[in-house]
Amino acid sequence: MATQFGSTLSKGQFTNRPPLFNGTNYTYWKAKMRIFIQAQDYDVWSIIINGPYIPTHIVDNIAIPKLEKDWDNNDKKRVQLNAKAMNVLYCALDTNEFNRISTYISAKEIWDRLEVTHEDTNQVKEFKINMLVHKYELFKMEPSETITCMFTRFTDIINGLKSLGKTYSNSDLVRKVLRSLPCTWEAKVTAIQEAKDLNTLPLEKLLRSLMTHELTMKQYTEKESQRRKVIAFKFTAHKKNDSSSSEDEEEGDEEEALVRKFKRFLRKKKPSYKKRFTSNAFDKEKGKKKEKEAVACYECKKPDHFRADCPLMRKYGKKKKLFLTTWSETEDSSSEEEPQEKTNLCLMADGNELRSTQR
Repeated sequence: MATQFGSTLSKGQFTNRPPLFNGTNYTYWKAKMRIFIQAQDYDVWSIIINGPYIPTHIVDNIAIPKLEKDWDNNDKKRVQLNAKAMNVLYCALDTNEFNRISTYISAKEIWDRLEVTHEDTNQVKEFKINMLVHKYELFKMEPSETITCMFTRFTDIINGLKSLGKTYSNSDLVRKVLRSLPCTWEAKVTAIQEAKDLNTLPLEKLLRSLMTHELTMKQYTEKESQRRKVIAFKFTAHKKNDSSSSEDEEEGDEEEALVRKFKRFLRKKKPSYKKRFTSNAFDKEKGKKKEKEAVACYECKKPDHFRADCPLMRKYGKKKKLFLTTWSETEDSSSEEEPQEKTNLCLMADGNELRSTQR
């Protein structure tokens, strides 16, 4: 368990080795180097800030530097502090930076040279301050970001401003962090604002409270996602069963349709032997009789026969035929008499003509 936990953490620097400066991120290196030197020997840090110790003696109220042969043990120890400071600085610089300061003979000169070379001018500082203030004002927690990552980004901005001389009060930082949280944290933000005094609430305590709430939300989200996965699995299984049953039903419908088509084909192509052997003349007469019983005559309104077989229609038909024959005979006789009269008239006309001619 200890091995697994240790493998997730990156290794830190050695406490007896100064941080290396390669020409980039001077502000970061300067802060670490100051603490490292002070931890080793605070007198060394004083030599870097104030300059090396020069042994002197008073002659006529004038401080005159001692010759090296006149140094006592105390003078040697104090002079040695400059060498220690220069050694620490040499070990903390890469080759390029070492070549830049290799000609200097005191730790203060080396330190000042590095500041002049890598420290920003007032104009550059003002530009960096404005840029970091803009980031501070627009700072928001990202959707997929944890509280730890969010707080790390926020701390980088605050430390950058602090190194440039721009600072904020603790209450301002606490309120800014609460404003940067998304809408899903609204309930927690309201609870903190009502239960805590933001003017006295430390930023670290706020961080711990937010991290605890984040773990609670994470557990709830995991349970909810697990429940949704179970529901989705059940729905998928039910959907597969429905699709398989529908496919079976479709296959059954297709088989039934094929059977019906095949039966229709047989009815069209093959004669019905069953009807041939079961039907006979008696059944036909019986069927006709039933049809007659079910139908009444239109002429006489009596059952058991149709209008074409009605006796009244037969009598009426004979009378009609007789009437038609008599009428036709009279027409024929009249038509025959007319030409006879005409012929007679013609003959009479011809006779008169003959008489007139004979006279």
